Amino acid sequence: MFRKLFHLIKYKNDFQKKISKGIVRSDFKIKSVRVIIDKTLPVDEKYFRNLLSDTTESKVNFTFIKFSYLNENPVNEKDYYDKNHISFFGNFTDKLTKACKRKVDLQINFFGCDNLYLKWIAVKGECKLSFGFTKTDIRINDVIFDFLPIQTDIFKNEFRKYVKVLKTI
Repeated sequence: MFRKLFHLIKYKNDFQKKISKGIVRSDFKIKSVRVIIDKTLPVDEKYFRNLLSDTTESKVNFTFIKFSYLNENPVNEKDYYDKNHISFFGNFTDKLTKACKRKVDLQINFFGCDNLYLKWIAVKGECKLSFGFTKTDIRINDVIFDFLPIQTDIFKNEFRKYVKVLKTI
């Protein structure tokens, strides 16, 4: 109970720091992407790699943060995080901090639930532009999709449309 209270206080503090820092300029290009994935959703790294290889001309560097709020314990899964990667007082582990602090052009917040930890990780991430969904706090995203993240075909089509528009700016 106290742990969640401390975490909520730290999240609100980080959220206030994040508001309105990103500005997309006319020379915006997608060269680096961070994807924050809800592990309960049926997508993997390949889905995003294929999606971006179809829409960009250059090589894209990826950072994946796969977060589970369930009591899973995957064996040696790369880029896996859970609330145990956040201390009692709200400090992220070095590995999670490094994944969040890496500056990226685009951050895809691929989760459709209003989970404190997923939102907090999204807020901690340094990015120029972020995509997300309406079922979460819409203030953490620049581009908001009004459908569920499990509708991957719709996401793929909408994502391509937005990337095409960004190229014309």
